[in-house]
Amino acid sequence: MSNPKAPGRSSGCGAVERALDESKQVKKAVEEAADELALVHVVLDKGVARDVRSDDLDRAIEQTDEIEKKLSKSVDLLEKVAEALESESNKKAP
Repeated sequence: MSNPKAPGRSSGCGAVERALDESKQVKKAVEEAADELALVHVVLDKGVARDVRSDDLDRAIEQTDEIEKKLSKSVDLLEKVAEALESESNKKAP
């Protein structure tokens, strides 16, 4: 039989809690990067007249939009990871 107070059990819970905290920090950083990139996209898209844009600038504007979408998807994925870690942490809590 396993002992819920065995040292391995509490260190496992600590590892899950550390992973949860780190995933929340990463999620926040990615969220902030996505927000900042969205702002850059809007400024470039709305602030530079289409008739004076180079092809490179148009591609860069399109790329900022695509990168922002990827970052937003990553935020969603990190949220799911955090939820799974939190659930696991709650299962291991005494």
